[in-house]
Amino acid sequence: MTQAEKNELLDKLSVCYNRVNYLKLLCDEANKPDEAAQFDRRKARLKVEIDGLLRDLYENWIGNANSLKTSLQNSNNGVEASIKEIEGDIKVAENIVKAIGYIDDVIKVAAALFA
Repeated sequence: MTQAEKNELLDKLSVCYNRVNYLKLLCDEANKPDEAAQFDRRKARLKVEIDGLLRDLYENWIGNANSLKTSLQNSNNGVEASIKEIEGDIKVAENIVKAIGYIDDVIKVAAALFA
């Protein structure tokens, strides 16, 4: 994987991390402490993976960069769609669960990169 590909993957992981922060804030504002706590736990787990990847940035990563980029982009798109529906007060609980699933998918991709 090239340096540029590594940087692009880290950028996509950072996008997801920022969205998790935003989702937590949405839950805090909506007085949903349990859901906010779930996003907080995912945020902490994702941060561990991102930090590990940053430490390994200059080492060889295994895997297909294009499929990883696609997987991360699909998850980020799903998180974004969930955010928009939560903001619009549409099926909030269902969209929180969906967003958590997408975030878990990103964590799995990040963990696979680090393995």
